[in-house]
Amino acid sequence: MTDQQNSVQPLAGASPADAPPAFSAAPPTIPQAPGAPAAEPATEPIVPSVSYVDDYQPPAPAVSPPATQPGEEPVAAPAATPPLNQPTNANSQTLEDQNIFFLLGVDDGTDEEKESFLDELQQVIWEDFLENDVQLLITAEENQGLKQIQSKTGLSEEDKQEEMVVYLEKLIPDLEEIMLEKAMELKEDMIKERLAGMREYYTDQPLELKQLDEADNLIKVNRWRDAAAILNSLKA
Repeated sequence: MTDQQNSVQPLAGASPADAPPAFSAAPPTIPQAPGAPAAEPATEPIVPSVSYVDDYQPPAPAVSPPATQPGEEPVAAPAATPPLNQPTNANSQTLEDQNIFFLLGVDDGTDEEKESFLDELQQVIWEDFLENDVQLLITAEENQGLKQIQSKTGLSEEDKQEEMVVYLEKLIPDLEEIMLEKAMELKEDMIKERLAGMREYYTDQPLELKQLDEADNLIKVNRWRDAAAILNSLKA
C-alpha cells in the first residue's frame, strides 16, 4: 500500500467491539455494531506479503488513522470500483449479494456517514491494487506509463483517475473482475474479524458462544446472510 492515509468516522451509535480488519497501510475506521462492547487494543501488525489479502491487521479501536501528510495527494479510486453497498438480497446467501452494512451490523448510520465510509473502502482497495497488484499484471514499460499519468501536473485527481482507468482497461481486460474479487475478499475478512471480536467479548457466555459457532459454520458453507443475521441478533 502507499503511504497515503485515509480516515472515516464511525457510524452513529457504533462502538469498537466488532471492528473488522483493515488494509495494513491505510485503513479507514470501520463502523461497529450498535451497543457492542469495546474491544481490546490491536495486536502487533502482521508482516505484509505481496497479496493484500495477507496484509490485514486489526486497527486500534475507534481511532482514525493519520490524515494524508501535507503535500501528498491521495490516489483517486476509479469510478468502476465494485459497489459494496448494494441492497441485501433476502433470497441469496452469497457474499457478493450481501450489503456491507448488514454484514457489519451497522444499518442505522446516516446516508452521509455510509457514503463516506464506502468511499474510504473503495479508496483503500484501489490504492492497494496500484501498490501490490498492478505491477504483476503489466510490463515494466507499461507501469512507467501509468506512473507518468500519476505524476501529471495540471490535472485534477478525478481527471487523473479517469485517465488511469482508461489506460489500465486497455492493458488488463479483466480489470473489473479483479477489482470485484478484491472487494469480496475485503468483505469476507471484515465479517470474520467481526466474529473474532465477538468471541472475545462473549468468552464466558456459553450460549452466545454456541451461536457464534453456528455463525462460523454457516460462513464455512457460504451462507453469509444467515451468519450475519445471527451476529446481528447478539446485542450487548
